Amino acid sequence: MSSFAAIEARLRASRPADRGSPPPLDSVLDHIERSAEPDGARPPRERHWWQRTRIIVPAIAAAVVLAGAGGGALLLQQGAPLPAAYVLPANAETGLGQPEPASLTPLPMRVADPEGGPPWAMRVVRTTRGLVCLQAGRLVNGQLGGLGSGYAFGGDGRFHPFLAEDAIATDACPAVGREQAAFLPGPPVIVPANALPLAGENVAPGDRVHCDLPGEENWGLRCPQAELRQVAMGLLGPEASSIAVSAAGSSFTVKPYGHDGAYLVVLPAQPDANTSMSSGSFEAPSGNVSSAARGAVLTVTYSDGSRCQIPASGSGNQCHPRGAEGEGGALPTALPDTVIHAAYLPAAGHLENALMVDARGTPPNTMEAFKPANPDWESAGPAASVTFTAPVAAPNASTAYVVELTPREVAGCATPSLIVSQPSSHDITAGRQVQMLVPLESTCATSYAGRVFLAHSSGVGGESGGGPLYEVIAAQFDPGRRGNTLKFPTVGRFQISVP
Repeated sequence: MSSFAAIEARLRASRPADRGSPPPLDSVLDHIERSAEPDGARPPRERHWWQRTRIIVPAIAAAVVLAGAGGGALLLQQGAPLPAAYVLPANAETGLGQPEPASLTPLPMRVADPEGGPPWAMRVVRTTRGLVCLQAGRLVNGQLGGLGSGYAFGGDGRFHPFLAEDAIATDACPAVGREQAAFLPGPPVIVPANALPLAGENVAPGDRVHCDLPGEENWGLRCPQAELRQVAMGLLGPEASSIAVSAAGSSFTVKPYGHDGAYLVVLPAQPDANTSMSSGSFEAPSGNVSSAARGAVLTVTYSDGSRCQIPASGSGNQCHPRGAEGEGGALPTALPDTVIHAAYLPAAGHLENALMVDARGTPPNTMEAFKPANPDWESAGPAASVTFTAPVAAPNASTAYVVELTPREVAGCATPSLIVSQPSSHDITAGRQVQMLVPLESTCATSYAGRVFLAHSSGVGGESGGGPLYEVIAAQFDPGRRGNTLKFPTVGRFQISVP
């Protein structure tokens, strides 16, 4: 048996992370011991399809070709789907909505993997609340999913379908309506060949996004360089006509697909891509970075002949949305004054925590205060009940009603300077009666001046888009932007007293 010093040396050679503790020794001891035995002392290992070999008989070669072109049914057995990180609401008109069935079929684009095996593909998942989300992976029998290679799925060698729900998230999906084009210019990112990180925003940490040891999270055993890929996917809108891809040792052009201008590019990872914990995008070429270490650069040409780059090397060549608009256009600058009924509730349950609360005398902490709603963020206590008739529709997740409260300061009471509710989280038709409950921070006898306003995100994602609705609301209350011309239109005002 190897000494503990020899085992430690082997672990260090596998590039452990800068932080965290190694896994229990007995969980990896057998694996290390087997790898230290002479070849003759070990039973022959079964070769899986992802292990390269130069000895391929014609029949096997034909099977590999079929796998790459048609999905790998001959070589990959079906495994369990990736477990959902969370459950979408049962009501299709609430929250993020539910996936539209027609959007679940992968786009007809197929991209070969640099090392063979099932091709890569993507789908544009649209929800009943108007969100547009991207999901990519390996394609087998018409399904997107991940491969049980390396440490993913216990290295079971099976194909594991991705659920569309895992691609749906507030921060990853612009809300543009059910039929409108979106703008999501995704740069190249480094992912393992198993495609697991591309399941979506909500992949749980324990699902082996990195090539870590089984049962460990980000302990630091990095993927072999050959197992890494550069993958770029995104949406450029209907006016993008071509994309020139430039990478080390490779240069080619792809045509965006469909009204969304969808694209998917898969390349080998650049040298030393496995030396970093980061799986984010690589910076554009600059400084003294060698050409071999740079990530791929995508140069987009639009129908009018203009160009931009992904990732951009400067503000002058950033990509901006064209022909991708939010459903319904801009909000009206003014709304008819609406009667608001407000009442103080000394005890209420199932209260959704406010989007932001400003402590009096201090600027708001934008990193902590402005967060999207979370189903678990509920409380009970005093609240303001605000009821009104909706003057205009809020038909999807890009538009919502919001309550703003300004408490009167009372000596000896911890009254905040401002409370902003979470945006309404369901479809609202014009003329519908709406009730919103806003938790209050204090039961001190005071009064609140309040208003209801209508918030709207541009629905366009990317570097120059409006972003998630909660971020757009937050921008209106940033201390450096108070009173700006983008302030949302007021629906009505009210007063509330706390006895």
